[in-house]
Amino acid sequence: MVKIEKILVNIDLTPSAVKAVEWGKTLASLSNAELILFYDMDEVKAVGDYANLFAFPVDIDLEEKTKEKVEKAFERYLKEYEGSYKYEFLCCGKDNLVNYIKDNNIDLAILNEKYMSIVSKISCPVLITK
Repeated sequence: MVKIEKILVNIDLTPSAVKAVEWGKTLASLSNAELILFYDMDEVKAVGDYANLFAFPVDIDLEEKTKEKVEKAFERYLKEYEGSYKYEFLCCGKDNLVNYIKDNNIDLAILNEKYMSIVSKISCPVLITK
């Protein structure tokens, strides 16, 4: 039997992320695994970089507000979930995700289809959601 202790789920603010969380909750419950909800901060960083480049005003707390918004959006889907979970906000680039998975001994990754290009580099089984 395969032992699954850590499941990483890619979340963003799309309907496919809700499906990914449902898959993650189900599999984590069945295996008593920790659920790690990962949000890619790449786009948030890009907004700040472009704003600085063109001298546009940008909210100084953009990263913190994004984290709060994401957590608030997904808490309703986790309200009745009794297992262990946490949020991880990673930045910048798919290689950082590959390294995070390896460095943190992730046993299963549930990712959005935008990560298809790095599946071969990931050190654990991957479930792609649409």
